[in-house]
Amino acid sequence: MTEVNSMETITTSSKLLCVLLFTGILFQYAGRSSISVVLVELQKPPGNNTLTNVSKSQVQYSQFQVGVILSSVYIGLLPSSLIGGYLAYRYSAIRFFLASIGISSIVHGGGAVMFDYFETAVTQRILAGMAEGLSEPAAYGVLNQFLSPEQSARVSPFIFAAVYLGQFLGIFATGFMTQRLGWQAPFYIFGGLGIMTWAAVSVGFAVADMAKKRDAKRDALDTNTGDIKKLKSIPVFRIFASTAVWASILLQLAAYFWDPNILPLYFNQSFGTKIELVGVLAGIPILIFGALEPLFALVENILCKHVSTTVARKSMAVIGCLCVSGCLFVAAFTSNSVVAACFVVTAYGSSAAREVVANANIFDIAPRYASVISGISRGISRVVGLTFPLLVTAITKNKTSQEWSRVVLINACALAATALFFGAFGSGEEQPWAVEVPQGQSGGTQPGSRKDHKFDDENRPLVNK
Repeated sequence: MTEVNSMETITTSSKLLCVLLFTGILFQYAGRSSISVVLVELQKPPGNNTLTNVSKSQVQYSQFQVGVILSSVYIGLLPSSLIGGYLAYRYSAIRFFLASIGISSIVHGGGAVMFDYFETAVTQRILAGMAEGLSEPAAYGVLNQFLSPEQSARVSPFIFAAVYLGQFLGIFATGFMTQRLGWQAPFYIFGGLGIMTWAAVSVGFAVADMAKKRDAKRDALDTNTGDIKKLKSIPVFRIFASTAVWASILLQLAAYFWDPNILPLYFNQSFGTKIELVGVLAGIPILIFGALEPLFALVENILCKHVSTTVARKSMAVIGCLCVSGCLFVAAFTSNSVVAACFVVTAYGSSAAREVVANANIFDIAPRYASVISGISRGISRVVGLTFPLLVTAITKNKTSQEWSRVVLINACALAATALFFGAFGSGEEQPWAVEVPQGQSGGTQPGSRKDHKFDDENRPLVNK
């Protein structure tokens, strides 16, 4: 097979674009995850801080209030994810990505004032969610407009590794910030970093766009960028009727059955871990996840060279989900914090294999509608993200280790069910409805389709030989 989509065919400007996407998502998730550690500090009685040079909180949130605050962000994320996927498909995805980074950074900085009261804290999380929900569907839209489907599937696991690396950065650093600088510090620091990132990404996108337009060798991709804005119709019914799409959505949904933002509460309340160590214990599993995701992406590529894409996707996703489920079953029945931490770390490391498939699979089954399906997937995930913290706080009213064991068991069962569903209905083949020629257009291969409309994805590796 002729090599047309290898890493060498990705121009320098496109690589810069991928780095900028990674950086924007990294700091956005760092700010979002810092909230979970701040809330651990704000559950303490007012003035309970022994460090006199640190600002004392004037509020003590209850367990229920913490659950509401953690859930309220998904009230904003739910509509913005759905709308963002559609807008990124119809218009310039870059603009919506930039808007998401800039607005969410400003809102996050305002949290230092708004978290003094429960009502304003909830308002801040809703506003932040409305801004943050645009970023991931827009990122899929940017990839679809600037790269081919094969290249997008190749780089997407690396870009979206920023989600978990950002969460690690936020959770790990916030524990130290709150102890030494006060609970308001994470809002100011991550808000400021977000604004600087927005400025850098704005300049970088402008440079990448100009370089792309000057590159005569990118005619095919330039056509893709222009055509995608002309595609007005979205096969909504066929998307929702596709079992392959639902299998991909469920694989993405599995990450929200136990949001990483729950980890600080889990270690603090189940094992009595001090606030200084909560960020470390909660951050390590997320760091392992983010570090292993690119590695699993390389393993997936090697696997695709020897078996069909569908077999490669199914085997990695199913094995990853089952490993997560098994590790969480063990963690649920141990009273030793070290043993629990080890198995939680192993579970998150195994979940990276699931995430690699979840991020790339959309480009397998429907590359033209990647941003739309991403918006739908994120929208449904927000429903779980909205309800799960409330379920956790309802189960853990007394904050005992037995109650937290039930939470871990629920997550283990959800991952096992995900493995079975994706093993039965998952696919690595481009779906027929995703390559239809829209009415009013004739001739040529449509954006995101394979040459001559042949469905040869079963034998297409993540990076072609």
